[in-house]
Amino acid sequence: MGRPPRRLPAARPPEHPLPAAEDALRALQQVLAPLVRLVLAAGLDYTRLAAELKPLFIEQARQELLRTGQGDTDSAISLLSGVHRKDVRTWRTNGLGGRIAQELSISSQIFARWVQDPLYRDRRRRPRALPRSGPAPSFDTLARSVTQDVHPYTALTELLRLGLVTVKTVKGQEIIVPHQEGFVPPAGSRDLLDLFGANLADHAAAAVGNLLGQPAQLEQSVFAEGVTAESVQALGELARKLWAQARSDMIAEATRRYAADQGRADATYRMRFGAYYWADDMAEGMPSDPARRQANGDNPHET
Repeated sequence: MGRPPRRLPAARPPEHPLPAAEDALRALQQVLAPLVRLVLAAGLDYTRLAAELKPLFIEQARQELLRTGQGDTDSAISLLSGVHRKDVRTWRTNGLGGRIAQELSISSQIFARWVQDPLYRDRRRRPRALPRSGPAPSFDTLARSVTQDVHPYTALTELLRLGLVTVKTVKGQEIIVPHQEGFVPPAGSRDLLDLFGANLADHAAAAVGNLLGQPAQLEQSVFAEGVTAESVQALGELARKLWAQARSDMIAEATRRYAADQGRADATYRMRFGAYYWADDMAEGMPSDPARRQANGDNPHET
C-alpha cells in the first residue's frame, strides 16, 4: 500500500484581477522598445541580454513564491520562471553574480548633498557657489561630508569632467559654481546611466504595483495629440517651470522630514518623486491607435 498523495496547499484567489498574459505582453512591447534601442546602441545583443535576464527571472519568481506563502524550491522557481532547474541550482549556489550594485556614484552623492543641505544652499534653496577650500560652507567640506575615502580634488575633477560645475576666480579665490538646472550628467556617462536605472526602476515599480492591486501610488501623466511643434515647445518650457517649483518644494520638505526622522528605528523607507516630458512627430513614427484616438478625441487628458 503506497503513501497517500501529498496534501496540496490551500489556494488563495488573488485579491484583484490580474492582467491577461497577452495584454501584458502587448504593453511590455511598448515599454521595451526604447530599452532594446539602448541595448543595441550599447553593443549588446539578444543572447547577452537573455543570459542577464535569467537571474532576474529567478529572483522575482522566488519573491513571488514567498509572497504568496509557497515554498521557493528549485522546481517551483523553475516552473514559475521558465528557467531550467540546473540554472536555478547554479544561481542558488553562486548567488546573483550578475547583479549590479545600485550605489550612486560619489559625484551623484555630492551633488545630492549640495541640493539638500541648507548649509550649502542659497536663499532661493538652490545649490550655492562655494569657495573651493576653507571652513564650511566650502566645496572641500561638502565633499568630505559625503566621503572620507575620496579626496575633494578627485571629486571636483570628476564634476568638472561631467560639466556639472565651473570654476571662477574671484579676488584670487577659486569659486565652484554648480549647474543650476540640477544634476544632469552628459549623454552616455555612467552617472546618467545610474540615474536612468534608478528613475525608470522606481517608475516601473509604481506602475506595476498599481496594476497588481498594491496600495495605489502616484503614476499619472497628461497626454495630447494633434498639436504643432510650436505648441510642443511651449508645453515643454511650461513642464520645466512646473518641475522646478515642485522639485524645490519637495527637496525642502524631504530635507525637513529627513532631519526630524534621524535616530528613529522605523526610519527605513525611501521615496522618489519625478516628472518627465516627451514629444515626437507622429507623422515620422508609428501611427497612433485609431481606437485610442477616437476614444480620447485627440484632446489633452490625464492618464
